[in-house]
Parts: sequence; structure tokens; C-alpha cells
Amino acid sequence: MRSMGLTLLVLILTGCQINPYTFQPDWTSPDWFGAGKEDAMNGAPVKDSQALADDFNDPDVDQSEYLRGYAEGQKKICEDGFIHAWGLTGKSFPASCDTTENAAKLHDAWQQGMDESMKASRLN
Repeated sequence: MRSMGLTLLVLILTGCQINPYTFQPDWTSPDWFGAGKEDAMNGAPVKDSQALADDFNDPDVDQSEYLRGYAEGQKKICEDGFIHAWGLTGKSFPASCDTTENAAKLHDAWQQGMDESMKASRLN
């Protein structure tokens, strides 16, 4: 009876062994659309193919997909209300909005937010 219990314990413990190669991640190519959208939303300027290849360690850059994502991110961030809030937080004007058609109007909204932020900080 004791040997049967010991055998059962050994079988249970060996069943709990973890294979170190079971959870090995698979390499997938970067999400170029997502990378472009994220860059625009963070206020970063457009990156060229070489910079993207260096950043993602992938020479096969899909620049058109990156630019499509960047344009999508610009649509979200480069609007009056969002830029005004960006200025209220004290962040510098996002470079991703420098190339939009209404960049001057956006800069004014951002400046207004910065001015309001400065007034509020002086009152405190």
C-alpha cells in the first residue's frame, strides 16, 4: 500500500513538470498601422523607413501602412478640444499636428490651453 501511494505521488509530481519550450513566443511582424497611430497619438513626428526598421528591428517596413495609421492618429489628436486639453496639461505642441491643414488654428487652441494652465498654477 505504501509503495502504491509513493508511486502515485511520483506520477502526480512528474505530471506537474513544466516544459520550458511550451510557452515560447512566436515572432510576428510589427503592426505598422498601430505603430503609426501610436506615434501620431503621442505627438511624435513621422518616422522614415530606416528609423522604423531600427526601432522595431525589422527591415521589412510597411511604410504605407505606417502612414495610414499615422493619419488615423492625427485625426484623433489634431482637433481643437483635444489640443486644448493637451495645452492644459502643460505638454508641448505635438509635432504630429504640425503638418495638418489647420495647424495654425490648432496651435492657437493649444496656446489658449497653456495660458489657462499658467493662470491656474499662479492662483495656487
